[in-house]
Amino acid sequence: MSYFLEVATLGLYSTTVTIKSGGFEMAMFDLRTGLLVPIVLVATLATCDDPMGPAEHKDPQVIETTVFDSGLEIALSDFTKTDTGLYYRDISTGEGEATVAADTVNIYFGAWLSDGTSLDPGEIIFVRGTESVAAKTLPSEGGVIPGFDQGIEGMKLGGIRQIIVPPSLAYGNNWVGNVIPPGSIMVFRAHLLRLNGVIYVTQ
Repeated sequence: MSYFLEVATLGLYSTTVTIKSGGFEMAMFDLRTGLLVPIVLVATLATCDDPMGPAEHKDPQVIETTVFDSGLEIALSDFTKTDTGLYYRDISTGEGEATVAADTVNIYFGAWLSDGTSLDPGEIIFVRGTESVAAKTLPSEGGVIPGFDQGIEGMKLGGIRQIIVPPSLAYGNNWVGNVIPPGSIMVFRAHLLRLNGVIYVTQ
């Protein structure tokens, strides 16, 4: 199994061209900024016979035994662990109502591997999942990794949160291009910019 990548939305009015390789959407070219943006967050599973990475699969990383790069400033004692095994800590709590299932959210995010490798940041708009319906991006209706959707639960508008997602709630034991190795922990910094119809305005 490997990941078929869907188009991610970079902004409310972004204009992008999707770049494909071997039938897979691997990156977007943002016509506004001239930047090539690898797609790392929005993904749905699909079957593929072609290898998606240069090496054999390894055992998935375990959050509790992983030594994180010091630049990520991760001390698990500062984090809250959820029932599903991800960790989060609020850097800024935000204000107003907290996000719940089925909300429409706009999140600006940074992403890293546990060794400190920085992945390109981006902005994503999606409808949060429920017990019976998975989260879907807008407008492309692509999938969202479960750990990202779960990790923003309870965030308030303007809030900033660091999220540590285990492989089972991220990309599993699969390569994502040549960028994210199989079994990788994902570390996100999420900033909630819009919750349903309310937009965060910097004071």
